[in-house]
Amino acid sequence: SRSMPSTEEEKPKKKYLRNPEGEAQAQWKDSDLDFGGKKKQMIGSEGQVIQLDDDGQEQAAEQEKKSFKSTISGTEQKEGKWLMDMLSTEYTMFKFTIQFGKQKWEIAKRYSDFDKLDNRLNDKFGLPPIGLPPKKWFGLNEEELIVMRHKMLNEYIKDCLKRPVLIHSRELQSFVEMPPDVLEAVNKGK
Repeated sequence: SRSMPSTEEEKPKKKYLRNPEGEAQAQWKDSDLDFGGKKKQMIGSEGQVIQLDDDGQEQAAEQEKKSFKSTISGTEQKEGKWLMDMLSTEYTMFKFTIQFGKQKWEIAKRYSDFDKLDNRLNDKFGLPPIGLPPKKWFGLNEEELIVMRHKMLNEYIKDCLKRPVLIHSRELQSFVEMPPDVLEAVNKGK
């Protein structure tokens, strides 16, 4: 009669690598860090490819040059006309400072500009960025509405600017008014 081997004997035991202090060490091979480039790379939490040096450390200064940032830089109230120029109304221009590497520029947009961009991006790419704030908010005074809306619109821009497919779209490039040298760097993948 034959005895069946136990399941413990069949499975090789996993061996976890630890440093001398007993802490777990990263368990990857160099080939795990190759995404088609010649150097070691990894995918960041925001989907970006991060270059690593030979020790597996992020080359932060180089990555800083290749990323966009957006910050709030004020608002401006403007007078608008509607209904065949017979009625006037006030609207808010939301200002943002966009940065790519060391280059900075300012843009000013109305909420309706964001709404148009959002519709175009959804129609063309079907992967909407984080949502826009509601068109009308009840229970907030005008100043609170503007501040909250400004923060949410900035988050919207930031979300768009971390998505490669959107960064390379004419719609977003035009919306954030990318200067020619930034456009060239983005389109060349620099």
